[in-house]
Amino acid sequence: MERTSEITKYREENDRMSLEQFGKLFDPPVDKSTVLRWERGQITPRRAIEIEAATGISRCALLPELFKGVE
Repeated sequence: MERTSEITKYREENDRMSLEQFGKLFDPPVDKSTVLRWERGQITPRRAIEIEAATGISRCALLPELFKGVE
């Protein structure tokens, strides 16, 4: 069973935000295929920090193997 990504949870909790709407939270905006890759866990450390800044989703939740114990 696949675990639901934190990004998917965030989108569902925010009025079922679309992939496009989520992508527009960033400057510059990202396309929906990028958001889908992030939901599948394909996130760079730099992007995890940007996602955390834009959404409040913890970088530790996005990349626990890298940011475990980092506040």
